[in-house]
Amino acid sequence: MKIPFYISTAATALCLLLSIVVFAVGRSNYSLQTEMQKQQKVLQGHQQALQAQQEEINAGNQISQQIGPNLLRDMAASSVKNEKMKALLAKHGYNVQVKDTPAPKAP
Repeated sequence: MKIPFYISTAATALCLLLSIVVFAVGRSNYSLQTEMQKQQKVLQGHQQALQAQQEEINAGNQISQQIGPNLLRDMAASSVKNEKMKALLAKHGYNVQVKDTPAPKAP
């Protein structure tokens, strides 16, 4: 009656084979996790760099909205006396028109 011996030997061999497969799959998953963590760190670095660039763009946009209109108004005021400034503004699509201010009425 060697049949139970062969069955238990085959079951043991199958268990050993399955444990080796499980070990190999676990090692493979660990290496994939490590690679994925490295890629996530690189991605986070890129995201931080993009966020810093966006903050710089937003700061520049805010400054241009504050300073731009005032600078353009000053340039328009100086173009009344300076033809080169007037030509420069006209070249870029800004036509300066001088409005006559009414003279104060005499009492």
